Amino acid sequence: MVSIHEKISALLEQRRLKKRDLARALGVSPQTATDICKGRSAITLPHFRNLVSFFEVRAEFWLDDDRLVPEAWEHAQQKGTAAAIARAGMFHVGDPERLLRRVRAFVQKHRTEFLAACPDLSPDERRFLGLAETARDAIERHA
Repeated sequence: MVSIHEKISALLEQRRLKKRDLARALGVSPQTATDICKGRSAITLPHFRNLVSFFEVRAEFWLDDDRLVPEAWEHAQQKGTAAAIARAGMFHVGDPERLLRRVRAFVQKHRTEFLAACPDLSPDERRFLGLAETARDAIERHA
């Protein structure tokens, strides 16, 4: 079981931050920051909110006692994507990468029909789905 103070220490080390940076972010003394990192001082709700903001990691990560470091989707700067994934229920999918590979394979197999049904896909969306036109595709189309 991973505790919050272990996560804080791991993230400080990973990001090469000092305890004084944490103290400023939490609005506490450097000694209190040290006590928090060692698990000797409790984390209050305002501390918790500041942890989420300071490390830019979603609150769910801090509450999960199985992982020491956050997954890529848990970073706050991706909250638009993470929020969409959460709304779609993807956080409950056991292996989202496997599901995505299957969706991409299906879309690629039915490429013509899919592109006809979704003509407004952006280039980024096409690349994400594996539908970006390659140079060879363009040559074959113009030949």
